[in-house]
Amino acid sequence: MKNKFLLSLSLLLTATIYGQTVQLPFTPEHWNMTEAKYTTENYQGKECIVIQSGRIITKNVDLRDGTIEVDMSFPQQRGFPGIDFRMKDKNNCEHFYVRPHQSGNPDATQYTPVFNGFDGWQLYHGEGYSKAIPYKFNQWHHIKIDIHGITAEIYIDDMQTPLIKVTELKRGWTSGGIALLGANFPVRFSNLQYSVKQVAQPAAIPVPANGTDGLITQYQVSNQLDTKLFADKLQLGNDIKSKLQWTTRSTESSGTINLAKFSKAGDSARTMIARVIIESETDQLKPISFGFSDFVVVYLNDKALYVGKDAFLSRDYRYLGTIGFFDLLVLPLKKGANELWFVISEDFGGWGVKAKFEDMGGIKLK
Repeated sequence: MKNKFLLSLSLLLTATIYGQTVQLPFTPEHWNMTEAKYTTENYQGKECIVIQSGRIITKNVDLRDGTIEVDMSFPQQRGFPGIDFRMKDKNNCEHFYVRPHQSGNPDATQYTPVFNGFDGWQLYHGEGYSKAIPYKFNQWHHIKIDIHGITAEIYIDDMQTPLIKVTELKRGWTSGGIALLGANFPVRFSNLQYSVKQVAQPAAIPVPANGTDGLITQYQVSNQLDTKLFADKLQLGNDIKSKLQWTTRSTESSGTINLAKFSKAGDSARTMIARVIIESETDQLKPISFGFSDFVVVYLNDKALYVGKDAFLSRDYRYLGTIGFFDLLVLPLKKGANELWFVISEDFGGWGVKAKFEDMGGIKLK
């Protein structure tokens, strides 16, 4: 039995090296199934695994560039079944999933990175991340993910035209395993296969210099903190400042800073601070637009100016809590250095902030 397993593994590795298509039967030899509640069956002519809940994870797969294909069937129920790829571990991967209950809506599908156990779909929405599609319930959909460099194309049924073109995989040029995720209802998967490509190392997407067109692209980010520290806190003092350590961090090219990147998996503290120093030539009023997920307290020079809540369903029954430059503050800057704090707390779906000034007249960012 051991020799048979080694031969199977050797053939698998050989196929991977030469870019051939690798079929992965749904057996414990190829998958870690300990996290899933599952059965197997023949459904509409296809041998498949039925995942009732949890996920199954490949063994001995380290895919960076290539394709993943699978057939998938699900009922019309609320849930988020899908595929993880370039999976470093259970808390860090690229993640694509479907929302059966949003069939035909703009958020019927979703690509998001996962950092330290935090999905980021509220930070990554719209073109390049999510797309409308009508589903055929309890029938087979064919899904293909074509991964190359820091981009990917995601196909559903139509293998000629990608449904989603991901122009920037947020976890970078990494490699890892594959996982199939169920929901709290039966999700069927069949015919999982993958192939490997050889791709030249891609160039990183440049981040604009801090302050370009008013966009903040560099923050000092704090350690994780207990959200209760800022409850009804109108004035900052040493009781909070003594708990802080700061690290300079760059945003993504869009100006979004995903704070989950800098969190620790398993840490229950759900608040971090993004701080920027504004050097003003004079006393002046300066408008700033910003977006956040999920809760924010904005301080300027230790004084609270704004408290906001943009969590999922916080405004109406279809409110997603996605971020953009949707909020506006007018900052009363003093001559000299000013400290602007975005104190951001996370519920779920995205932990981040983005901000830009209407103009940079008379100010510099540090």
